[in-house]
Amino acid sequence: MTQRSRWWPQKEEVVAEQGMVVAKHPLAAEAGLEILKRGGNAIDAAVATGFAISVVEPMMSSTAGVGFMNIYLARQGQHAVVEYPPRAPMAARPDLYRLTGRPGRQISVYEVEDDENLEGYRSIAVAGTVAGLCKAHERYGTLPLEQLMEPAIAYAADGFEVSWYLALCITNAMRGFQRFPASSAVFLPNGRPPVSAPKPADRLVQRDLAQVLRLIAKQGAAGFYQGDVAAAIEADMRTHDGLITREDLAAYEAIVREPRRITYRDYEVSAAALPHGGTTMLQTLHILSQLDLSGLAHNSPAYLHRFIEAARHAFADRYYYLGDNDVVDVPLDGLLSRDYAAALASELDLSATQFNPLQDTEPWVHYATQPLHDPWTYEGRHMPRAAAMPSLAADGDCTTHFGVVDKDRNLVSCTQTAVSLFGSRVVTPGLGLLWNNGMVWANPNPGAANSIAPRKRPLTNMAPLVALKNGAPALSIGAPGGRRIMNCNAQVFLNVAQFGMGMQEAIAQPRVDASTKDVLVDSHMAPETIDALAVMGHPVSVAEETAADLNFATPLGILVNHERGTLHSGVDVFRIAEARGY
Repeated sequence: MTQRSRWWPQKEEVVAEQGMVVAKHPLAAEAGLEILKRGGNAIDAAVATGFAISVVEPMMSSTAGVGFMNIYLARQGQHAVVEYPPRAPMAARPDLYRLTGRPGRQISVYEVEDDENLEGYRSIAVAGTVAGLCKAHERYGTLPLEQLMEPAIAYAADGFEVSWYLALCITNAMRGFQRFPASSAVFLPNGRPPVSAPKPADRLVQRDLAQVLRLIAKQGAAGFYQGDVAAAIEADMRTHDGLITREDLAAYEAIVREPRRITYRDYEVSAAALPHGGTTMLQTLHILSQLDLSGLAHNSPAYLHRFIEAARHAFADRYYYLGDNDVVDVPLDGLLSRDYAAALASELDLSATQFNPLQDTEPWVHYATQPLHDPWTYEGRHMPRAAAMPSLAADGDCTTHFGVVDKDRNLVSCTQTAVSLFGSRVVTPGLGLLWNNGMVWANPNPGAANSIAPRKRPLTNMAPLVALKNGAPALSIGAPGGRRIMNCNAQVFLNVAQFGMGMQEAIAQPRVDASTKDVLVDSHMAPETIDALAVMGHPVSVAEETAADLNFATPLGILVNHERGTLHSGVDVFRIAEARGY
């Protein structure tokens, strides 16, 4: 057998006592940590990090983006999720886009004429990031919003040195930016991408955005969704055939509600309900909780086979049933019931895959046309006729994540996104706002659970996880990575909860992903394991993870060790990501 060298990087675990922030950019992590040091709680630090990351990592998150923040308040014993997802504009209709009849490019399910749902003004959904971060601060913060936004304003007004990764991403998005003069002015100064070497690197300055952030700091969410900013947004949208109006902006509200929870051994795992990746992640873990994994070695063929099969079942339900449960009937109680998980676990063939049809077609096509299961019976009712519709959620490739734990052991796990790389590539002139392309997440074909409708939330992949162990705050876990987020977060959790790893060790492990036609397997996995999975019938595709590749999600996490009174970090080992604690 041919031998070759493999790159296997690692990062040091950060251990702290008082507080910790993990983020995909060191400036954002530092912004959150400084707030903790000034006496803010985990939510204060998360709000500071969330605004800052949208300035310094604009390819992954934007002020005009979306997200979900999963919170646990230790003293109150209270769970909450602040949901700030994309919403379709009021003018959006199921037939908003013209389909070409061909499969979609990049992350779109169906190809749309002129890629209108992928890039440009008509791809933009009503943004939630400002509403969500301001709602989190209003409900759970302790320090003034102006103080929390100081770092973001400074990074925008004074600029910051671009990293090699940001320079690479801007270069890759250059053709899109060239369509829009305001975007080029920000990201292509002097007509070219900024350079990161030789040092000192070029600085990315966003002075117009800084002015908008100052307004938000003084007025809260109203500074974005009302007044002069909203009027300028509407005027620019109208000029370029966009759909968002001042009415859309004024109507947007972040939602605070209880997360869904399942039990895995002595852990209680929580994630947001629909429309979200948390449902699929929780369902996967719930099925596995019904199996005895105690005698299985970590990343052994037997363990990975069980994980893949459980994930396949959960994704089959995702592709058929899930949509905005404010608009369509979704059997959410049935999908996450213990009895349903036990029934699916009992059906698993522990020696071979049951999902051979996926070798012939993509799963979101196969399971969008025929349901594999009937979760409705676990709610004591029959499947409504209107519910038999495919979801067909598109993937999303560019997202960020951050987590915070404070001295009181409040937990925050937050995922934010611009959706695609730099979202829609549209920047509003005079405001510096880079807009999401959240409409690509909706099914552009009418008649489906995830089809477009006015103010409807498309199905997203974000799945920030919070877990308690024996009732005490234990884990904050999350990742960017599109559809692969769900399997990633579940495996990192299992590495800790099932196999007893520390957080950095858990994150550094090679993983598999079962969200697409092939079972994606990290090339760092043992060759004999890869061969064994193939023998079991899994359509294995081996992928190498490097600093520039995004084959797998890129997790971050914090573990609370109550016995030692310490916090332990874990961050992605291949790319820019950092933990800071004190």
